[in-house]
Amino acid sequence: MPADTGSATALSPRSAWFEPSVHSAYFQIFAQLLASRQLGAPRPFTGQARLLPLLDYLPMLDAINAPGAPEAGIEVGQAISVAAHGPMGLAAMSSASLGQAMQAMGRYAPVRNRLFDYRCTRDAQWVSLRMPARLPLGGYAGFLQNATVYAKFNILRSLADPAALRSAMLCLPWPRPARLPEPLLTQPWSTEYDSPELAVRFPLAVADAPLATSDPELHRRVCAAGEEELVKLSGSVAARVRHLMHQAQPQWPTLVELAQALGVSRRTLVRRLDDEDLGYQDLLDEARNELACWYLRQSRLSLAEVAEQVGFSDQANFSRGFRRWQGLTPSAYRQCFRSSAPAS
Repeated sequence: MPADTGSATALSPRSAWFEPSVHSAYFQIFAQLLASRQLGAPRPFTGQARLLPLLDYLPMLDAINAPGAPEAGIEVGQAISVAAHGPMGLAAMSSASLGQAMQAMGRYAPVRNRLFDYRCTRDAQWVSLRMPARLPLGGYAGFLQNATVYAKFNILRSLADPAALRSAMLCLPWPRPARLPEPLLTQPWSTEYDSPELAVRFPLAVADAPLATSDPELHRRVCAAGEEELVKLSGSVAARVRHLMHQAQPQWPTLVELAQALGVSRRTLVRRLDDEDLGYQDLLDEARNELACWYLRQSRLSLAEVAEQVGFSDQANFSRGFRRWQGLTPSAYRQCFRSSAPAS
């Protein structure tokens, strides 16, 4: 079982909760899996497709008991279709070889999942896709590591022929569990437990063998789209505004103050946000929602105190706003986590 790297529900530092890290496409898949198990799936995500903070996933992680059942991450990872991975999945599927697919995955994985860093490396024996964590994941680390490595390996499995699959190795940085999930008992690939890293490996000769599914023109076009996504990710005005808002919380900056911080006029900032189909009020509501969820989950502040911390004039307005964002009252949301909320 993966080692617990923190308390069952703690993530530290607090900024890790709010950093956009996991794409909303995965939110939908995870919610559907919970619904199929009758585990109380959250409201469907209806906003703009984007990277969401891990905070948005925590109710689902607790519903599936991720800290106590890290192996459940395997099923989540395997449930993600190639198309849901965006340019990473399509670039891999059109690659000339497994090695090129792993290189494309290392390049474009951050478009969908920024909980981990991704590096494709070669040595005299192996081509490896390494996945070290880039954020502190606390007690959720094992589940999220399982979900990530099996989601990536699932893509490579769809490309590899039986002989290539037998040569593959999964590197997992935890001891071999006493009981493995049944589908893994007959796996054709090798697994290295207590590995110093989370990784997928193929022998050099296997990784460089040509694939019958290669489509150079499609690969070129998909990689171009992936590069555009990476540019958007690094240059997104909305992402910079989100960062500034969370830095200033709960003294939420005005539109004029944000424009000054970004070195642009108010009108230019409005126009650039509009280009991303967003507005100042959208981002302010989003930031308030995320901060409210954090306080309700991780503190014992009264609802009136939470309302004040989030920037509402009174508890009634806060409750109405929270219900609009989450589909339930602040009290009901807190009740879901009452047993695990630490004292402030």
